[in-house]
Amino acid sequence: MKSKALQRILNLSTEFDILLRNIMIVAFLTWNVVEGSVFENEYPYAFVKLYTIPIWRLLLVILMILAALWNHSLGIMVAFTIFFYVMDMEVTMDKWK
Repeated sequence: MKSKALQRILNLSTEFDILLRNIMIVAFLTWNVVEGSVFENEYPYAFVKLYTIPIWRLLLVILMILAALWNHSLGIMVAFTIFFYVMDMEVTMDKWK
């Protein structure tokens, strides 16, 4: 049997996990609404430079997989964020040249 203190810690960690998941989902949903509603959105110069580095794109895929493993809704939001980023990058890279 688990002690009351251990059970309380487990309950708090579960509540914190749920709260953190919901905050992340809302944050990525908001980002997607803002970025997705603008056609040909310009990203910061650092994001444009990072896009040319292959490991950056691999890290984005790993982020998407980890987000989906943690929470399916968060994985979908991260996938949309990466999709908008990749789709806008060609236009953005032309503007920064």
